[in-house]
Amino acid sequence: MTATIRFATPADIDELARLRWQLYSEHGSRGEPFDAYVERFRAFSRDAFARDDWRAWCAEADGRLVAAVWLQTVPRVPAPGRRDPSPIGYLTNMYVEPDHRSHGLGTLMVRELITHCAAGGFEVVIAFPADDAYGFYKRNGFIRRPDPVVHDLGH
Repeated sequence: MTATIRFATPADIDELARLRWQLYSEHGSRGEPFDAYVERFRAFSRDAFARDDWRAWCAEADGRLVAAVWLQTVPRVPAPGRRDPSPIGYLTNMYVEPDHRSHGLGTLMVRELITHCAAGGFEVVIAFPADDAYGFYKRNGFIRRPDPVVHDLGH
């Protein structure tokens, strides 16, 4: 199956919500009814699409979305005596439907995101993948570094 990769738009919000729901369904944790989740996702996505610091890509095949990935641009604080710092890219919500996996679609989507970040002068792209996704990220040029220092606020 051939999929077309493109920037996601507000018209894609409900399909993006469905893909995100599927991602969490595969990992066995949803915790709320689908309709309630979609309403929360719509509110988040409408805000995200209106801002400059969020971008999403999707892959479409047979008239529906089959994959998505989101990027948040994280600005950095300037340091004395140094050029303005380059932003950090936070890659999140990478998901490809099971029937479209192992055909290179996820790699193509990550390449689109990385190309966008390289052209935008980003310093680094980070992701916090699920344990079973580290191989995918390694094959796509990511390096597994020690975990950051984290203070879990219990939410």
